[in-house]
Amino acid sequence: MKFEEKLIKYYSSGYEGKRLQKDKYHSIEYLTTVRYLDRLLPDSGKVLDCCAGGGVYSYYLADRGYNVTAADLSPKNIEIIKANKKSSILDDIQILNVLNLSCFEGKTFDVVLCMGALYHLKRSEERRECVKECLRVLKDDGIFILAYINRNPCVLYQFWQQPKNIKAQAELIKTGDNGLFYASDFDEIDKIVTDFNLAKIKNIGADGSAYPLQRKINSLNKAQFADFLEYHFAVCEQPSIIGNSMHGLLFARKENSNET
Repeated sequence: MKFEEKLIKYYSSGYEGKRLQKDKYHSIEYLTTVRYLDRLLPDSGKVLDCCAGGGVYSYYLADRGYNVTAADLSPKNIEIIKANKKSSILDDIQILNVLNLSCFEGKTFDVVLCMGALYHLKRSEERRECVKECLRVLKDDGIFILAYINRNPCVLYQFWQQPKNIKAQAELIKTGDNGLFYASDFDEIDKIVTDFNLAKIKNIGADGSAYPLQRKINSLNKAQFADFLEYHFAVCEQPSIIGNSMHGLLFARKENSNET
């Protein structure tokens, strides 16, 4: 079975459509992301959510008046998006591979969200092509949002689950290859910013230090969870937190001189 087929099969469970609402721990990534979407996006415009999953961010932005095109590689995810009773508020819903966005003309969108492709693209050439395609369809001065998984917390998370197998993670530390997933090394996102002549706006540890604390976080009452979120929001831009956050999130601006 080809890798793309394995990936489609993995997402056929529909889990991605529920992941961010699963519990308090998983909601941290969502709450952090929408906090920065609200702060950093323009007041209006055309948005491409090219790794839309179950459409949680597509619908969030459409509800706020953006013209949103939702796309994903997984037919199951597209099925979930289309099944939403609010699907008519989206401009378009498509099955797409982010490595080929040729159905869109260049400089079409004011905002491009790439919230998952880097989780799976193991070859550097594919990661570069992904970014290149996203920037091609993004207008000059548009906002590019790139989600990624960090390598170090992947190793620690595996150790937390299976302490006896820490030595087995040596290859993950070297390559970022974690089965169906790819984890970026600490400098990789900054290199993307430099190589593609982007202006970095924010780099964020979307779930910060939460991954080893998920059981404790899920046991918090409403007030305690609010206190934890206050702490998380206060530190999620610190480099020490970003590098140890399972999920990272880059906001960057496409410069007028950017040629992709």
